[in-house]
Amino acid sequence: MCTAAQAAPDSGAVPASLAFEVRRNGVAIGTHCVAFAREDSRLRVDVAMDLEVPIALWFDYRYRYSATEWWQSGRLDALRVEIEDGGDRLRIDGRTRDGRLEIDGPQGLLRLTRDLMPSNHWNVAILQQNELLNTLTGGTSALDIKYEGRDRIPLEGGEVDADRYRLGGDLSDTRVWYDPRGQWRGLEFAARDGSTVRLYPRGRAAVSAQTTTETLWSRNPVCKNLSGPLSG
Repeated sequence: MCTAAQAAPDSGAVPASLAFEVRRNGVAIGTHCVAFAREDSRLRVDVAMDLEVPIALWFDYRYRYSATEWWQSGRLDALRVEIEDGGDRLRIDGRTRDGRLEIDGPQGLLRLTRDLMPSNHWNVAILQQNELLNTLTGGTSALDIKYEGRDRIPLEGGEVDADRYRLGGDLSDTRVWYDPRGQWRGLEFAARDGSTVRLYPRGRAAVSAQTTTETLWSRNPVCKNLSGPLSG
């Protein structure tokens, strides 16, 4: 299990933003970005994924995922998720009430422990969990995390070692990478059609060069408005 230490989400330090290129079977189809900011006494985390997959000559499948998390005292305090999946739309809302996290989504109103990590993967503490809050379904997913080995991940100007884990349990097809500092470095999962989708980290130069024109990066609102350093 990962032993890297990561600052608690409310420790006062705002983590560096994260930017990933999303590939399906090796072909770029979109972007995924995470931005951090202080909002009063809470840490605000904005997450957005924007994908476009050509299905046929006359049709592109579009997927958009947008989430905002608010953290306080080391715990998830509130959550808002909006998903556009082709023509379907889904919303999940979460807030703290009476010491529990109330989640209102496709599975109805659930009252959950605030110790659950949401499935946005930026926080390495997820590796210490046996269950997470699934922000795609509005429910919980069991985990059985297994360490699989160490890989070299290409970054801007070099490479970084990153430990690879299979999340297991209800997410048996999902792998995630974290470097020795606990920084999130990648994600891989099987899409509904059986294709492999993977997130690759990108740095400031790669993102800045592409957000001024109509590209995959500029269509993602979090990627387009990133400021400050990027982890990649």
